[in-house]
Amino acid sequence: MKGWQVSIPVAVMRKFGLAPGETINWETLDGRLVIEKTGRFSLDDVRKALQLSDAPAKTDAEIRAGIKARTRAKHAVR
Repeated sequence: MKGWQVSIPVAVMRKFGLAPGETINWETLDGRLVIEKTGRFSLDDVRKALQLSDAPAKTDAEIRAGIKARTRAKHAVR
């Protein structure tokens, strides 16, 4: 659900390297609440950027080239 916000004490944010507006993941594990810092990009974002599908796995060089091309296209001055 988007649009929900919570307040986290500054001491906790500093201890765990959280920044205002950062997305965190909430889960339950053995009856306890577990909060994890999430990455900036989802796996789907990475797959789209690398244009991955059910095709055979890419080599490291192909993955690096895909990341480089996507970054250039996304941040190109137009």
